[in-house]
Order: sequence, then C-alpha cells, then structure tokens
Amino acid sequence: MSPPPKSRTTKVAHLPAGRPPRGVADARRQEREDELLRAAAVVLARRGIRATSMDALAEDLGIPKSVLYRYFGTREALLAAILGGFAAQMRALQSRPWRGLGRNLREVVALARANRSEFLLITRHCPADPEYRCYFEDLHASIVERTDVLLKESSHSLAADATLRQLSSHATAGFLIDSVLWWVEQGDAARDDDFVAWTRRAMDTMYAGWQARPVMRSTRAPTDASGA
Repeated sequence: MSPPPKSRTTKVAHLPAGRPPRGVADARRQEREDELLRAAAVVLARRGIRATSMDALAEDLGIPKSVLYRYFGTREALLAAILGGFAAQMRALQSRPWRGLGRNLREVVALARANRSEFLLITRHCPADPEYRCYFEDLHASIVERTDVLLKESSHSLAADATLRQLSSHATAGFLIDSVLWWVEQGDAARDDDFVAWTRRAMDTMYAGWQARPVMRSTRAPTDASGA
C-alpha cells in the first residue's frame, strides 16, 4: 500500500484590511472563494456531508462562520458550488474528442488526484445521500452515454442489441468509477501507468466476452433418446 497522500490544509488565510480597487477586489474575492471551497471540500470529505455543519466548517477552517455565509449564503449553496464545480470539470473532460481509453483514464485520474476531496465527495459520499445523489448519477450517466456511443460504433453485435449494449455501458461505468476511486485512495501515483494498463486489459477482456453470441435456449421440453 502506498503512503497516504499529503493532506491539504483546512486553514485559510485572513485577508488584509482596506478596500482595494474594484478589479483587484473582484479577483481577490474569486481567489478567496476558491480557497474556501477547496478547504471546505477537505473537511466535508473527512467528516461526511451530513455530519458537517457550518459551525464545524468554520471551526476547522479557522474563520468566523459569518465569512462562509457572506460568500455562499447557505450551506446548500456552498455544497452546490463544490460538487457542481467538480462535476462541470468531469463533464468537460467527457465531452472532449475520444482519443482512446488509455489517454482518457490518465486524464480522469489526474483530475481526480488534483481534486481528491471533491472526487471522494461525489463518488463515495453522494451515492448514499438522497439530496446529493444526483451528482453521482450525473457522473455515472455521462460515462454510460459515452460508452454506449463507442460500443455502437465498434461492435456490430452490440449495435444491433440495444438492451445488451446498455447493460454493457452500465457495467463499464460502474467498473471504471469503482476502479478509479480505489486507485485514487489506495494506489501510488508513481504507478498510474500500471493502473491504466491493468484497466485496459480488464476492459479488453470484458469487451471480448460481449462479442460472443448468446446461447439461445430452446423453449421446447427436452425429449428422451427415442425422440418420442
């Protein structure tokens, strides 16, 4: 097992007093908001969505609770900004032209590692939360949609069977999400190429199995040796 990743600090800096020019103020506010979102994601991923109140967030971040309300208004808006921001990055990645599973996996793993807490929130915490499960479902659906298109283009048998193609697409999405989640939590970043190679072999094996024609079972009752 690889050593645990370096933890991101949850303490945020206090802004200097005084009113800067408007352009500088807008840039500073955006930078501050991004800093708060990233630090809050670390706390939420560690404590859990339901177990983390605005009071707990403020305490862990080392700031007054009023700062969080001034920037985000409500706890729900803060969570939506964290989850929605990462979900948008994932959608943008999935919308790029397809350049092969290996490259796509490397990009997904790199994004997940760079936003580890946000990725864990969507893939580990959101599925069990009725209010925020939609973020996980959107991620799953985006992989299913892309996989369905790729299978339709690359497999004559699956192109002709929408039911088995959808089954294969859903199986692929579940497998990829679970594999990347495990690797981001447990795998060594220095061995990401090994992870990509392993995943490609696994997908090749599944894909090859999906090409086999299903055995059609007769609906007639079996007869004895005499044929009676």
